[in-house]
Amino acid sequence: MTHQQHIATTIAHILALPDNVISSFRRGNPFDKLLRSYDEFTSDGRGLYRKALGRQHYRFSRAAYASRLCPSDKRLYGEHKIPLTVIIQRLINSDRSLSTVEGILQSNEVVIITREEQQCLDGGGLKSRMPPNGKCRLAYARIEIAPETLGNHL
Repeated sequence: MTHQQHIATTIAHILALPDNVISSFRRGNPFDKLLRSYDEFTSDGRGLYRKALGRQHYRFSRAAYASRLCPSDKRLYGEHKIPLTVIIQRLINSDRSLSTVEGILQSNEVVIITREEQQCLDGGGLKSRMPPNGKCRLAYARIEIAPETLGNHL
């Protein structure tokens, strides 16, 4: 079982609990921590976020890739394509089955972008919501993925 499958299984088990328990679980961001863990490790559990290994596994914006900076550099930022608040809402509104949870989690990914691009997203009102057209918020903010990183994956 991969690291990501373990996270999906854990989330599916949590979502099987009564709604009042899930509501309590959401306080203090434990859901957020689980979701972040999904993208912070390779499938075999090696740490990626803010590590040199991330360059081989994460996709990068054109600007971040061109900078040649290591993912650990503070001038770069790991941004989820879909805000975690949206992912959490999708999980809660879903049928909560393991296959659905896995699909929702797989629909998201961390992309390494520059701090300037991150500020553009936040300043454009896209910090915790999707754009009005419902499409990719990075594309909406005109942040392009570097073609050299399209094959990268966890």
